[in-house]
Amino acid sequence: MLSTLDEALLRVLPTERDSEPWLSTSDALKRLQGRGHDVYRRLVLRHLTALQKSKFVISRGEGRGFVWQRKPWLHGVREGSGLMSASEAVAFHVLQRFAGNKLPEAVMQDIAPFFKAAEIRLSQEKADSRVYRAWSEKIDSVDGTFKLNRPPVNVETFKVVASATFFEREVIVQYRAAYRGEQTEEPVPKTLRPLGLVESAAVMYLIGEDPRHAPDPAKGKHEALRSLYRLDRIVKATDSGKSFQYPKDFDLREYVQTRREFDFMTEAPVKLELAFIDGSGNHLRDAPISLDQKISSLKDGRMKVSGTVVPSLKLRWWLRSLGTAVEVLAPVKLREEFAETYWQLAKLYRK
Repeated sequence: MLSTLDEALLRVLPTERDSEPWLSTSDALKRLQGRGHDVYRRLVLRHLTALQKSKFVISRGEGRGFVWQRKPWLHGVREGSGLMSASEAVAFHVLQRFAGNKLPEAVMQDIAPFFKAAEIRLSQEKADSRVYRAWSEKIDSVDGTFKLNRPPVNVETFKVVASATFFEREVIVQYRAAYRGEQTEEPVPKTLRPLGLVESAAVMYLIGEDPRHAPDPAKGKHEALRSLYRLDRIVKATDSGKSFQYPKDFDLREYVQTRREFDFMTEAPVKLELAFIDGSGNHLRDAPISLDQKISSLKDGRMKVSGTVVPSLKLRWWLRSLGTAVEVLAPVKLREEFAETYWQLAKLYRK
């Protein structure tokens, strides 16, 4: 079983595909220390030697020491489709179908032979092939909203951004924000530290940290400036080759689930109260709006649902999609907003 230090070493070591395919023991030590690991030369050398015995890395003598190289991921585990089981083949086939476009180029290069081997294995007329081959055609993913034809992401842009995110290197982007419209001048290049990639409603976003706006408690800035950037709006992306230390205070899952940044234009949490007619809110019994959701009945027979939520554009879009099947009872501010919106809609359609 690999230790945390082993995994860190495998992340910093290059492969034969890199422009500089070998790394000295001293440079490996520096990279680990730069990522916050409390290590010393003899410890690093001991772990590298053990990884070589396990056939994860290879070495060669250079000068008075050694230089090291990581074998491509999964190298030698399964050589060809003849040794791949049907279960492994269907796993790689599904991975390629649903996540192939989200993997960085460095990973894709390593596992591309396995995708090909999986395709060959499932095409063979073996006793177990038919049901395994059919599995990927029995599953699918459907967006819950009306499907729009989203603007495509430039393939090279995605490769550069994904690789920089994977290897924790700063990326230089030219970004055309939505408010700039169709202006023809070249966007000003800016340097970002890519922290994560998130797909929302078929649009891919980069969470980027601006190194020019570091935390400054003296000025009341306790967090670095982190923003969302749509990949289809990145005109050009260049990998700077400069590594950065991934921030310890950033957690992608917390950023998405707790801060609700992808709900857009979020506000302070409120107690939301809704009234549904004709069972239109029954789906909330299985998929509640909040952890403290409560369901009761009103005197007029309507279903009342209440819970603490974060007001946002996505919340408003969802409520509007329900039309007259739902009434916003509280908070008063949101109720008045919907009343004004529907009043304006009524005037529009009565023209």
